Amino acid sequence: MNNLNHLISIIIPAYNAEEYLAKTLESVFNQTYTNIEVIVINDGSTDKTQRILLEIQKDEPRLKTFSQSNQGISAARNTGINHAVGEFITFIDSDDIWDISFLTKMMDRQQQTKGNVIYCGNADLSNKGIRPRISDFREQANLQGYLIQKSLLHIGCLLIKKSFLNEKKLRFNTNLKTGEDIVFICTLYCLTDAFSVPEYLYNYTHRDGSIMHRPWNKQDYFNDLSAWEELENIIKNTYQNKDREEVITLIEAKIVYYKLRLLWILLLAGRNQDLQCLIDNKFLIYSPNILSHIPRKYAGIRRIIIESRSKCLWALVKVIHRKKVNLI
Repeated sequence: MNNLNHLISIIIPAYNAEEYLAKTLESVFNQTYTNIEVIVINDGSTDKTQRILLEIQKDEPRLKTFSQSNQGISAARNTGINHAVGEFITFIDSDDIWDISFLTKMMDRQQQTKGNVIYCGNADLSNKGIRPRISDFREQANLQGYLIQKSLLHIGCLLIKKSFLNEKKLRFNTNLKTGEDIVFICTLYCLTDAFSVPEYLYNYTHRDGSIMHRPWNKQDYFNDLSAWEELENIIKNTYQNKDREEVITLIEAKIVYYKLRLLWILLLAGRNQDLQCLIDNKFLIYSPNILSHIPRKYAGIRRIIIESRSKCLWALVKVIHRKKVNLI
């Protein structure tokens, strides 16, 4: 189909992206779908990011750049959305790569379905090669599929009608330190159906220094929980599909699982005072039916050990558990 009448705005937040940005932009400008504007938000970079953008802009009129003080990726994406004039919006991170046919295939699917949201699969890109991530490419019960991790979606896998974002007043939550993508994607799924292109067209680059690939501290885990709790509120207030009760159970189970995971990590790290304080302050509250939706090792023996409040048992577990704990 490849109808070029529809302008697509491509939003790229960039912070100290000099090492990867040119290659990412090359994958964008080489797309078979060419009616695009590329909006790069320089989010307070202190390296050569701005210089690279100015050099590329000399030969590429479709590139628009905006600079702001460092405010984080959510604020940068919101700036991009607000400046976009395209009928459709999509995102790509400054170190990732698109398949050359990404925009064409996404736009063709949108024209077939007239959907507000189109998505494709994504793959992890590392020195070990390309490895597709989980996706069943469902076109019903999108939210339920995401919550049971049958579809590990990256924010860059989406093509979205801008009019839909504006109508729903949907932007990224700048108060969230992590998990902002999850909240944004799941909010989309609360508000509309998503249609799929059953191919892996987005390549996600692993970077050791990113928050998802470095050891976390306790506050990182709390920040992650805040995102899931924010999503729980959104689901309960907006989601009215026939699987509403199943979805609410899944999000509640997800939160209990992440709380159990944090408590177990604290135990293994020997942070007994933190562990005891959280338990005493009723950090872990759940209904029994939730446990069947949590991984067995956390719903069973690990939960029992945590809730035993036995410092002797906690100490024994720490001694016999030899796996390194990533908690800083």
